[in-house]
Amino acid sequence: MLKQINMFGIIKNKLDNILVESFNNKETFKKVFHESMAALKTNKTSREFFVVYSQLENKKFKDSTQAEKYLNETLEFLKEKKKHLRLNKLQNTLNKFNKFHKKGRNALYENLDFLIFESNILDIEKRIEAKKSIVRKITTTKKEFVIEANVPNSLLIHLSTKKFNEKFINLKEGDKKKFKELFNKDIIKLENEMVPLIEEVSNKIDGLISETKDEGLLKKLEQTRNRVVESNIDKVSFYKIKELNRTL
Repeated sequence: MLKQINMFGIIKNKLDNILVESFNNKETFKKVFHESMAALKTNKTSREFFVVYSQLENKKFKDSTQAEKYLNETLEFLKEKKKHLRLNKLQNTLNKFNKFHKKGRNALYENLDFLIFESNILDIEKRIEAKKSIVRKITTTKKEFVIEANVPNSLLIHLSTKKFNEKFINLKEGDKKKFKELFNKDIIKLENEMVPLIEEVSNKIDGLISETKDEGLLKKLEQTRNRVVESNIDKVSFYKIKELNRTL
């Protein structure tokens, strides 16, 4: 049996479940999402595990040989990183939302956890089977969504596809569109793009301030600049600042 200490897949599966179950309650979902992302930001390795587990779950290969090579590289990368993994902050955050946690298994995460965190020489056969199971998963083509366009694989929260489908298909078209727009960015890319975007918008506003003599408008511009500069690095802020940048 897997030890439940620093097993990332266990925590990732819990996060998926809570996000899915809270999605219909917008305020709760936003709270869970933002607090979870904030907890992930406290440890670079946990963010890397989050992205890699998510990418592997959504990865599809036509060739099993290429799939196995990709898996081996992934395992080598994560094994080297696991010593820096810190999950206490994320665990404590998720525990606050336990009422939304419906226990369920994710075989892919369990197999990844086993291959990354367990190293007993007596488990060689189990390790081989775990690898085979993952390779089968990422070489099996399935129709992910039954809507007019797929939600991108870079969806920030990377919910387990089956669980997400159950909720997503019942959303109104307007909510589907908003959800795609807000979460169509990779978490690492988001951090890299937010800083220069904030700087660009701030400089544009500074230019307007230097040309403005109207005191009322000047005050509004200064308030807007301050809000932009002090923005959190998150999906909603990125979307709002990007829209503001288009109007300047």
